[in-house]
Amino acid sequence: MVNHPAQPTLPPDAGDDRPDEKKTFEELRTLLLGSEQQQIATLRERVQNPELRAQDVSGVVAEAIELRRGQDGGHSLSDALAPSVEEVLKESVRKDPTVLADALFPVMGPAIRKSIAESIRAMLQAFNEALEHSLSIRGIKWRIEALRTGRSFAEVVLLRSLVYRVEQIFLIHKKTGVLLQHVVAPEVAMQDPDMVSGMLSAIQDFARDSFYATQRETLNTLQFHELQIWVEQGPQAILAAVIRGNPPQALLVTMKEKLEEAHRRFGLALDKFEGNAAPFEALRDELAQCLEARYKQEARAKPKPYFLVLVALLLGLLVVWKAFSLGEDRKWNRFVNDLREQPGIVVTSFGKEGGRYRIQGLRDPLAVDPRTLLNKSKLDPNHAEFRWHVFYALDDPLVLKRAQEILQPPAGVTLSFENGTLRASGESPHGWARMMRARAPLIAGVKALDESGLDDADSLARQKAAVESATVYFATGSAEVAADQKARLEQAAKAIEMLLQRAATIPENVVVEVIGHADSTGAEATNFYLSQQRASQVGRELARAGIKAKFLRARGAGAAEPVETGDTDADRQSNRSVTFRVLLAESAGGR
Repeated sequence: MVNHPAQPTLPPDAGDDRPDEKKTFEELRTLLLGSEQQQIATLRERVQNPELRAQDVSGVVAEAIELRRGQDGGHSLSDALAPSVEEVLKESVRKDPTVLADALFPVMGPAIRKSIAESIRAMLQAFNEALEHSLSIRGIKWRIEALRTGRSFAEVVLLRSLVYRVEQIFLIHKKTGVLLQHVVAPEVAMQDPDMVSGMLSAIQDFARDSFYATQRETLNTLQFHELQIWVEQGPQAILAAVIRGNPPQALLVTMKEKLEEAHRRFGLALDKFEGNAAPFEALRDELAQCLEARYKQEARAKPKPYFLVLVALLLGLLVVWKAFSLGEDRKWNRFVNDLREQPGIVVTSFGKEGGRYRIQGLRDPLAVDPRTLLNKSKLDPNHAEFRWHVFYALDDPLVLKRAQEILQPPAGVTLSFENGTLRASGESPHGWARMMRARAPLIAGVKALDESGLDDADSLARQKAAVESATVYFATGSAEVAADQKARLEQAAKAIEMLLQRAATIPENVVVEVIGHADSTGAEATNFYLSQQRASQVGRELARAGIKAKFLRARGAGAAEPVETGDTDADRQSNRSVTFRVLLAESAGGR
């Protein structure tokens, strides 16, 4: 720091000259200390400005962290940063878990797949071993031993078929007893490896102290039931192997080679070891090569002739049973196919469950009983279970059967059904046809009714109505049938002929009364005579058309029986006419 000389004190009477002196002093100070003052101002700005200070720190923070890690191994720095890093991770997960998930995705996928693959491989290995040893006399003996000793079958198989297996490898720092690396075989239960390594070191020290051994003398082997622990020592590290069974001496050579490899690659790290075992992770694959296993290879005995006969017999029985089962299934399939062809039956599902064939679907109450078909197919009804829901089928045979049950036609009537039309033919008693017309439209599947081929008493009534609806009109004062009325007269003749034919089949006595009419104009006597003439003329025309006279009766009514009671021209025209009335008289003995 530069020491500046004190400024001279001006006398009181020098007040007029002080501004010039001060200016001169400032110029002198600027010349002497200008660059230092500018640097001080720049430093003050960098220290007091948070943005500039952050830029300066960001440029050296990485080097500072690296330098601090090299000074104390990174422990104090890790301890200082751990709370902040943990808090940052918690806050990040709370705000958006997908960020951390995306970051871990490249690592989690391979780790999970590897774990699953190892689990599946171990499961398959255990399953294969169980299958190999279960279906044999030896396997049965081992199962009995497992029940007797309380061990699992897999453990008994392992003990009886295993020659040796290296289950765990421990690499321990000799001086401190700290575990450097640990590998373990799949499906091997283990305790805390750090605790085990500490116990091995303690046992080593205990044996050395108890028997006054030198530091060079070491404990090489421990035996505990089926387990052995081989210990190989080096200058700075100990390699211990936990072995089940009787391993060969070649394993000891392998352990020596792996221990020598550890000293060769990590000699300096072992010499300066201060508790960080992370660098020794690179030895994991090397140590895993010591996890060997060997099982007994038993020569397979040649199969005995009786065994081959037994196998052939079992295969033959299996083939026969399978053939019988397939034949039975084919019979039931044919039965179900025949059932589907039956009218009124719809099979919705078919399958075998619990040794019985279950058939479900829809069935019309009038359809054939499936159990009847089952008996014809020579199948056991006890092997079948039917579940039907009721519905009305529209198949022609079933609709006809339903119509016959509802209508119950008499002996002389025949019913037929086709394409939605119900046809009735034959002779029916009085009243049945009327009942048929009322009920037939209500039968499911019947869309139309055809009774053209049916003869019944009700048809006589229709023909009677047809005759009585006929009318022949005349001109004023005339009794001659005009040309334009010939068609009406012919229509009336046909209706009377059909009436007489139907009446003959019942039998029924029929007389058709031909009634002549006249309008109200003119004298009453004249009108009566004219109406009589009109009735007689129509009667003669009907006789010429083929109607026998004994079935006709002509009479004149004059204006006494008017067809229309009005006084219009149309009413008077209606009254100048001939009408018909059918007279019926039942005959017990016929004609």
